[in-house]
Amino acid sequence: MLQKDSGKNKPEGFDFTGSMTLLVQDIIATHPVFSHINPDNVFIAVSPSNGSKNGVLAKLRPMRFEGGNKTKTIRGREYTIPDININGVNILYVIYFHLPRFLNHGSQMNRLATVFHELYHISPLFNGDVRRLPGKNFAHGNSRKKYDELIKSLTEEYVSTGKNGEYGVTGFLKYDYAGLKRKYGAIYGDMIRIPASKTSQIQ
Repeated sequence: MLQKDSGKNKPEGFDFTGSMTLLVQDIIATHPVFSHINPDNVFIAVSPSNGSKNGVLAKLRPMRFEGGNKTKTIRGREYTIPDININGVNILYVIYFHLPRFLNHGSQMNRLATVFHELYHISPLFNGDVRRLPGKNFAHGNSRKKYDELIKSLTEEYVSTGKNGEYGVTGFLKYDYAGLKRKYGAIYGDMIRIPASKTSQIQ
C-alpha cells in the first residue's frame, strides 16, 4: 500500500498535477460521456521523458485486471495487483503524462484531445479495468482512425461550451514546456511508482 503526502507544502512554480486534476474534474462534471468516472479514484501523475517530440505522450494504468478482478492466473501463476491508497482513497486508475513531451506535442487542442483519449479508455463500469471495444485491438477497436475521430468530436464538444478559455481550466495547455516554465519559473508534479504486475498500460 502506498501513501502520498498531503501536499500542504508545495514548491514554487506550476503545479502540473493540480492543474491537470482540475481539468479532468471539469471534463467529468460537464461531459456526459464521462459521468461514470469518480475523479477521486483517478490519480494524475507525471513521468519524465526526453526532449524528443516523438513517443508516448500519456498512458492510462488500470489498477484491476479484466472485469475488475484483483487477481489473474497466467500460465499457472497467480498475479495480484496491489492496492494503491492515497490519503485514504483507493486509486483505480493512474494517468501518466510524460513531460516535457506531452506539452511539446502539437497545439492546445491536440494536448486537450490527449486528455480525452486517456479518459475514454476508462471502463464504463468504472471497476478499475479499461474500456474494451469490439475487435482485435480492444483498446482502440477495429479502427484507430475512428477512435481518433471520436476523441476529436468529444474534445470539440467540450470546447464548444465556451467555459474553457484562456483563463479557464484548459489555459495552461496553450503553453509548451519551455513557455510554461518561463511563465512560472518551474514545473512540478506528483510521481508514483507502482509495484510491477501483469496489468497493461494503455496509450
